Amino acid sequence: MAEEEEGDRDEDDVFLAFAQGPAPPRGPILRALDKAFFIFLALFLAVLMLEAAYKLLWPIPWANLWGWLLGTPQKEEELEL
Repeated sequence: MAEEEEGDRDEDDVFLAFAQGPAPPRGPILRALDKAFFIFLALFLAVLMLEAAYKLLWPIPWANLWGWLLGTPQKEEELEL
């Protein structure tokens, strides 16, 4: 029965395409295009992640944090006015 299952396969079977042996080496232009695509993909994903982080962190009250980091207490500023 195992032989019958093996005989049912087409030669154009997608899953067998990887079993035919190693792929021929790619030319320098295709390698450059691959590298450019992966660089573009990395930059695009980085921008998406930065945008998501910005949208998540925007509601946090940063004004109080910046005042604390810079060492400018609001109470002293109010007393001067």
